[in-house]
Amino acid sequence: MKQLMISFMLSFGIMVQAQENYGEIVGKVYDSDGINPAIGTRVWINTGTSILGATADENGRYRISTVPAGTYQVHLSFLGDTITVANQLVKSDSYSNLPDVTFNDKLMKDIVVIWNNENEIKIDKGNEWMISLTTKDLKYNVNIQSPVDLISSMSSDIQKSDDGELYFRGARKGEMIYLLDGVKTRDISKVPGVSIGGVTVYTGGIPAKYGDTTGGVVVMETKSYFDLYRMWKASQF
Repeated sequence: MKQLMISFMLSFGIMVQAQENYGEIVGKVYDSDGINPAIGTRVWINTGTSILGATADENGRYRISTVPAGTYQVHLSFLGDTITVANQLVKSDSYSNLPDVTFNDKLMKDIVVIWNNENEIKIDKGNEWMISLTTKDLKYNVNIQSPVDLISSMSSDIQKSDDGELYFRGARKGEMIYLLDGVKTRDISKVPGVSIGGVTVYTGGIPAKYGDTTGGVVVMETKSYFDLYRMWKASQF
C-alpha cells in the first residue's frame, strides 16, 4: 500500500508539472544614481502555490524562471526599500521584461508601480511565428465559444476544413499538435470558451520541445483558481 501511495504521488507530481505553461520574468535594477547596478536586490513573486525569486547579479540583472503564465505583482527589495510592480503579464514560452527600476535615496517604503505591459510589443520565443491571445484579448472575442473558429481567426495561415478540422499553411489534416494545459490532445473543439485563459499558436519556427511536426502547434491554457486570484489581486491597486 505504501509503495502504491508513493507511485501515485510521483505520478500526480509529474502530471501537475506537465500541465503548467511557463514563462520568465527578466529585468534590471539600478542604485540611486541610476547608473550603478543595485547588486543583490531580491526579486520575487507569489504564484499562489509558491514563492519564486531571484537575486540581481553584478550587472543588476535578474531572471525568475519557470513562472506559470498569468498576471503577477513583482516585488523588489534593496537596502530596506521595496517596490511592487503590479499587473506584470507573463505569457507561456515568453520573456516578460520588467521596466528598469532605480532605488532612489528618497524612496518611500512599499512603493507600488502600476505597470501595464499587455499592449507592449515584445520579442517572444518563436518570434514572428508565434501568436498569442491573453485573457484580456479573449474577453470580448466573438469566437470565444468556438475554439476552432477562435484559432482559425488568429492568422491567415490557419485554415478550417469543411469537416471542422484545422490545418496550417497547406499542411495535411492531422499533422497539428494540440496541447491543453501542457497535455497533448486530439480535440480542443469541446473546451468551454469561458474556461480558456490563453491561446498560443505556432505557425512555424516550432520549439523542439513540442516534437517533430510541420503542421503547427496550438497551446491552450485553461483558467485556474490561482489565475483568477492573481488577476483579482493585481486589480486592487
